Amino acid sequence: MDANQNELNQCQLSLSLGRIEVAARRSTSRSPYFWGEEVAQEPSFPVHRGYAEARSIMEDGRLELLEDLSNTAIRYITRLFECLNSPKEGLQKGLVEMHLSEDLQKWRREQHDSGHILPSKGHGLAPASEKAVQLFGAEKWPKALTTANALFGSGMTNMLIGAYDAETLYSNCCADMAFYYEHGYHKVFPEFENVIKLAISDRHALHTAGGAERRAAVEIGIKYIKKKVVLEEAHKSELANRMATLDRREAQIICTLESSLVGMAKEAMVRGFDCAAVMSDLVFSNPGTDVIDVGSDLFNSELLNSFLNTADMTSTGIVTEEALRRVYDAYAHTGARMLCERWMEPMARMCSALFTWHIVNDRHRFLRRALLGYSKVRKTVAEPQEADFDEAFDLELRTTGFSRPLQGACNGRDPCDQVEGHLRTYDESHGLLAELWLCLSTKPMQYVTKGAVDPEIEDDMSERLQLAMARAYSLGFVDEMAWLIAHAGHHAWQVNRLYEAAMYGSLLDNGGLRGKLDR
Repeated sequence: MDANQNELNQCQLSLSLGRIEVAARRSTSRSPYFWGEEVAQEPSFPVHRGYAEARSIMEDGRLELLEDLSNTAIRYITRLFECLNSPKEGLQKGLVEMHLSEDLQKWRREQHDSGHILPSKGHGLAPASEKAVQLFGAEKWPKALTTANALFGSGMTNMLIGAYDAETLYSNCCADMAFYYEHGYHKVFPEFENVIKLAISDRHALHTAGGAERRAAVEIGIKYIKKKVVLEEAHKSELANRMATLDRREAQIICTLESSLVGMAKEAMVRGFDCAAVMSDLVFSNPGTDVIDVGSDLFNSELLNSFLNTADMTSTGIVTEEALRRVYDAYAHTGARMLCERWMEPMARMCSALFTWHIVNDRHRFLRRALLGYSKVRKTVAEPQEADFDEAFDLELRTTGFSRPLQGACNGRDPCDQVEGHLRTYDESHGLLAELWLCLSTKPMQYVTKGAVDPEIEDDMSERLQLAMARAYSLGFVDEMAWLIAHAGHHAWQVNRLYEAAMYGSLLDNGGLRGKLDR
């Protein structure tokens, strides 16, 4: 038996043994956690107001349409890379050369001279907390799934959402590992691609409601990701300080595929969730990651960053502090309803989990970015706002400045009135959820505002958050944890502005990956 066959057999064993089960089932008024086991028919889900352009693009979310959108995105990025062979023509067709404004360059030099330098992106390969792995029952999972990056990325996202049953939940986690092609996992973990292939062909999962459609959509997403990776590898030395120009419709189509989670989205649509809201959430997942990579992506070989692709930046080729704040606010507003009103929906939970994912994995060093950039953050209190994507941006993808007050906003304290009420109502497990909030908001803010870099504290905070989430999950506090994570994400965007701090911190990237890829 050759090595590849042995590896495949090991992956088949891992997949067949895989199931993800919470230790305790808690009653909930939400959609059941394992909807195939608990009810004969799922409840109906609302069609939300707004999301007009997303509704016109996504329609009913059928697979043929997803394939068409993927092909459209592939054609566009292919054209972008072809522009690199003729720079003058490229500037007209969709590429611009981009630099920081003189003021931001001066600030960056001053910070670097003071020793405030952000290391370039990490590899995202550090193993998850051993205790957390044990609480999840993941000791025998393939190694690719038990990095902090993966376990608290696609893994935790799926665990927050639930599935048809426990076996399908594990299979879904494996299928969604396709996300990590962009992180180079296929180059590091020998079992990586077989794990995905086996999950896509998993007979049990294929016969669950939405299971076949989900896996077909995963394959559609993989086709886009692999094409982009090939293009980036071929042109990586030519990409520094170059950015793509997009209009609003192009941006939403490309961001849908850039999310790398169209399979998860397709299942949500099959289950009856509003297709337009699902697409809106996929689109938001891009600024949800790009916000902390603005500076890194400017210096690295990346043409697509949802902040830098806006007309606010591409029309001049200069990244100014004023433009960054306009774009930041626009994206913060587009995510507000999702985090505060629709937090219980599958793709909203995915976007919420980005916040904890940033903190616990060693790829982004979120806390370091936030600490280094906190001096630039606006400290004034502002009333939380919301807007749809096609309201916050015009047809050319330029910010409009439009927003409306977010209904039912919290009082902005830490903990705020809504968190205090949530803890009083649900924290039945000796302060378990209170500990989670400390890890999500209070402790990060204490570290960031103190202003002294301490890698040991950062590692301890990552470990503490991993354990808090694993304990909450193991005891069945899934909805309660999902709400807290979503609300912490809202705070990070519009209350304590940790995301804004991380955005500015990213400008202090040391440039170590210039002319290289962040994988």
